[in-house]
Amino acid sequence: MYKILLFYKPIFYTNPKSYILPKFILFMPINAGYEYAEAQKKLADAKTPQEKIKALENVLSASPNHKGTENLRNELKQKISKLRLKIEKDKAKKTGGAHSISIKKDGAAQVTIVGLTNSGKSKILKDLTNSKVEIAEYEFTTAKPEIATMDYTGIKIQLVEIPAIFEGFSQSDKGPSYMGIVRSSDLVVIVLDGTKNCLEQIKLIEREFEMSDLHLKKIKEKIGMNCLLVINKILNPFHSNYKTCWVGDLKEAIWKNINLIYVFTKQPGKEKEWPPVAMGKKNTVKELAEKVHKEFVDKFKYARVWGKSVKHTGTSVGLDHRLEEGDVVEFHTK
Repeated sequence: MYKILLFYKPIFYTNPKSYILPKFILFMPINAGYEYAEAQKKLADAKTPQEKIKALENVLSASPNHKGTENLRNELKQKISKLRLKIEKDKAKKTGGAHSISIKKDGAAQVTIVGLTNSGKSKILKDLTNSKVEIAEYEFTTAKPEIATMDYTGIKIQLVEIPAIFEGFSQSDKGPSYMGIVRSSDLVVIVLDGTKNCLEQIKLIEREFEMSDLHLKKIKEKIGMNCLLVINKILNPFHSNYKTCWVGDLKEAIWKNINLIYVFTKQPGKEKEWPPVAMGKKNTVKELAEKVHKEFVDKFKYARVWGKSVKHTGTSVGLDHRLEEGDVVEFHTK
């Protein structure tokens, strides 16, 4: 519940019933004290992003913390997060990225692994990539992003584990930069500790993502951040609006959710070549030819295909033939 607080006294003319409307009409939560009103005044006077952040933090600190103010407090946190992100971006522009954290994409796709502290992110990264990462029982083991490569049928996929998410993560000093890594990835894998309440974990992560203007795409939605929940440690079934899998099925689930397929090429009279080529799910022979050798398109005569996309093995097709996973393609040029 809210009450209207008028900060500016009405200015009367000769007719005391006629007055200028207040400059600001702010909605103030019930039970808010004098400090809240003062913090709102300072917010109205703030000019720079830094001043606005400080003022918003004061408003947040002065606002009552109960169920009736939950939406208001979340809105304040979102504004703080957006301003911090703006400051980080401005710093990166001025210094060439010296104060930001960026990771160059490598491989066929980039997948970011996130989760609360001790959810098991580091062990998952190690198991999927055989990389050497620090794993410990104490909290917040991962102090910086960890990068490793997962091999899926010869296709290289970059995995990036960011430090554990916590309440207020998006507003922390490096939070906007870490969320920037998530924003640029092709898939975000959210690790849930099956020994704890999974719904509470995902709700906290959802809030931090929303504060960074990142909306996690639910199963029936067409827009949003491509995401996958993975239940770790023990299987703890719960109702989820997101794509969800068990940790033992994660490698296969990652591949299915990055919207790629792999196809093989071969030369006439020889076996298929290794490694395969990663492509989009709706790609054609033309896209494959462009990936293999640009002259294949200019000098293209026909291609022979073995696999799911043709009814008969070795069928001759044109550039517009759509490929499916596991197809073997043999190019013939003029």
